[in-house]
Amino acid sequence: MTRCLAFAFFSLFFLVLADRPAEGASLNDDVVLRNGDIHAGTVAQEVFGLETAYGRVEIPYGLIARIFFGGKKLRMDRLVTIFGERFTGKIRERELFVLRDVLGPSLPVSVDDIARIEFAPRKLRPNLAATKQMVLFTNGDRFKVQFLTGDIMIKTSDGLKLLPIGDIAALDFDANEEGDLIRVQVRLNKDREIFIGAMLNTSLNLRNHYGQAVSTRLGLIESVVFNQLVTFNPAIPSAGKNGKFIQDRFDDDTTGPLMIALPTGSYRRGDLQGTGDSDEKPTHTVRLSKPFAIGMHPVTFEEYDRFSEEFGRARPADEGWGRGRRPVINVSWEDAVAYAKWLSRKTGYTYRLPTDSEWEFAARAGGQTRYFWGDKPGRLMANCSQCGSLWDGEKTAPVGKFPPNPFGLYDMAGNVWEWMEDCYHDKLSGFPTDGSALQKKGCGKRVIRGGAWSFPPKEMRSANRWRDFPTRRSDDTGFRLVRELE
Repeated sequence: MTRCLAFAFFSLFFLVLADRPAEGASLNDDVVLRNGDIHAGTVAQEVFGLETAYGRVEIPYGLIARIFFGGKKLRMDRLVTIFGERFTGKIRERELFVLRDVLGPSLPVSVDDIARIEFAPRKLRPNLAATKQMVLFTNGDRFKVQFLTGDIMIKTSDGLKLLPIGDIAALDFDANEEGDLIRVQVRLNKDREIFIGAMLNTSLNLRNHYGQAVSTRLGLIESVVFNQLVTFNPAIPSAGKNGKFIQDRFDDDTTGPLMIALPTGSYRRGDLQGTGDSDEKPTHTVRLSKPFAIGMHPVTFEEYDRFSEEFGRARPADEGWGRGRRPVINVSWEDAVAYAKWLSRKTGYTYRLPTDSEWEFAARAGGQTRYFWGDKPGRLMANCSQCGSLWDGEKTAPVGKFPPNPFGLYDMAGNVWEWMEDCYHDKLSGFPTDGSALQKKGCGKRVIRGGAWSFPPKEMRSANRWRDFPTRRSDDTGFRLVRELE
């Protein structure tokens, strides 16, 4: 039986050699067991099948980058392809064989005993499909698709609109509280026009680029992106002005949050227009003494839940709005500090909350206007109570749904308030001018910045400051982190 299995996968082994590194680089797949053992060889499985919430999918062996197995506790497995696609479900195969040598003995391994498989490095292939459409799911899954319909019909306040797929840049979905109506925000390619309405159908018929048809309930979909180049994190097209990506790896070789490294510099802090609140005055110049990296977006439920699960902490409530790529809410200042310390231990680098001065420098991104885009609130630039978007005044939006600032940072205005390291002080006088945090004995309140989905546009101004008790949790408050640079 062993020799037959080896010969059965002999041709497969040579088919994937073209995707393996040359010149002496390792050709091994690493099968990492839950007890810490590692089996190196070739996983003898031509296709991996998953049962998912959106149907059965089958991914060829040669296109898989890694698989994480949930085991008996979590039950759900996660597969990542070399294109950055992600599929969550249950791997159908319950036993795998690892070929130590193409003609030698094979080792049977139960899937329940495997923590993850890191497949041998492969050359990144170009997009196999003619389309650049990507579907993003509320659970964090994402993969390239082809629409099996030519038009989208939505009901708006002005009546029915029939929109050809070729005219659409993106579809963002959101179920209402009753769950019987799927609202949609449609962004068109032409003149960036946007329509908000309701879908008349309850599912989408798609085909993934492995040729499998997928009929998906709209309630499972966060958005569909059309005719755009999509990276592993599809909300992130670039690192912005003067920035560079940083993404540290955890000790189990998975990745931490995306950060952007910012340069040192000086800026004028506070109410530059003279129409703000008293705690935004007097204005003064801050000269940042050290460069730092800051989160490209607020910490998400997907990122925070891993921390909660590892320590057996209760997961923060999502108010029924969904988890995944939505910013984590209902976390206190103390919770945010604990998460930063955990992330520091996991990666070996120092993570912390931003200081009040660092945050405003990042939010302004070199500008001096009320908002990073200008002095007027505008429309569809952020999520607030009067900003004109799908989520206005009702709930948080998934991160990355609005334009980034010139530094490439998302959601610096609106969506959720963000905890700062500093103690709150009702004037800017007495604050450090080197970018460090203001700390004082008996600190009763901590600073929060940025505005939120439930607040009016004036609270999103780059100079605006607010405060809250460090133990309080709220459905409009989250956080983003800073990573110190060597």
